[in-house]
Amino acid sequence: MNRSKKNEPASEEDVRVCSICGRTIIGEYEYIRTRRKTEMYFCKGMRCREEKNNGR
Repeated sequence: MNRSKKNEPASEEDVRVCSICGRTIIGEYEYIRTRRKTEMYFCKGMRCREEKNNGR
């Protein structure tokens, strides 16, 4: 996924949305491929899950 220009906007394929918090993921992410062959993306290290638990 090398882009020739740094200012070029991300394509739809490059943009990931976290399945837990719903935020756009920029940079590193983790994903799970389900039995139905879909992919779920999460923030790296499940940061959003920790934030959710701390805000009880």
